[in-house]
Amino acid sequence: MLRNPDSIPAGDTIVKDKAMDPFFISRSQTGGYTVYEDVIKGDNNTKYIKTISYPSNFNNALKTVMREKLNSGPKKLYDLKSYISEWEAIKNDIAGIVDM
Repeated sequence: MLRNPDSIPAGDTIVKDKAMDPFFISRSQTGGYTVYEDVIKGDNNTKYIKTISYPSNFNNALKTVMREKLNSGPKKLYDLKSYISEWEAIKNDIAGIVDM
């Protein structure tokens, strides 16, 4: 379901980084995590957010972002070596920022 980006509560912490685009992570005031995707849709290029998952901790949130980046791109057919190489590239982009 698509939502208005302003629907995230003001007290939540938002974690956005170029390496995670178009995904980002929020941490609610009660401690739960949510992974979102920025979506632009419609004739007016309206900005929305799409909920991807509710991981149990920050590490799992980062893994969800990496998995989504790997599987949401334009290319859907990989041989095993290429798929693993793409996973490693995404992992290295994020690991370069945060030591997992």
